[in-house]
Amino acid sequence: MDFNKIKLKKWFPTIMKYLFFIVSLETIVLVMLRCPYVIPFLACDMCPVVDCPSKYYRKPFVAFIVGYMIIFKADFCSKICPFGSLNDILYKIRRKISKKPFKLSLETKTILNFLKYLFFVCAIIAIFYGNPRYYIPIHTSDLMTSLKLAYLAAGNAYFARLYVIVGALLLGLLLIPRFWCRYICPLGTSIQLTKKGIRKIKTVNAVKSCGDCSKCGKNDNKYN
Repeated sequence: MDFNKIKLKKWFPTIMKYLFFIVSLETIVLVMLRCPYVIPFLACDMCPVVDCPSKYYRKPFVAFIVGYMIIFKADFCSKICPFGSLNDILYKIRRKISKKPFKLSLETKTILNFLKYLFFVCAIIAIFYGNPRYYIPIHTSDLMTSLKLAYLAAGNAYFARLYVIVGALLLGLLLIPRFWCRYICPLGTSIQLTKKGIRKIKTVNAVKSCGDCSKCGKNDNKYN
């Protein structure tokens, strides 16, 4: 038995996960602070923020990620998403500070799940209306000056999005692991709904093809 191969197989997904994060770090920061669109990463080719790497490398990067997911059967949210990796890093920092888990009440979970689908619906509406821009970015040779101009040119909607992102990251750091991923991220919600739909279809097809052998100990007739 080759233990080196076993170790490589065990650590390879983790190495790739944080490699994706390191490569995408600059893009994450610029998207948080300068992306003029309601939903990032959908209009990068037309985006006036010329210093954002996603404007030039989004298509090959997405193609590589899709290929990686197909070949290695990797889950996007837990093994690839750079923002998810950022949430994991924050949670690890939080575990260093305190290992005491924070328990959510049933009422709080219900409210957060409602907010999750509210953000998802808002994202769908934004896409339906052409993914509008908050403001027209002004580019300078200096990044910090560009960021200051973005703050001056942006309206309330821009700051509302920024506060939601920063607030979700702080909650993930202080209280709830992966708060952004679990209760805010529209892409994560769409992936979750897609998985639930696929499982539902598979379950229905399995029930329809099931006979009356009763080996499972259930009355299959009730599903017919």
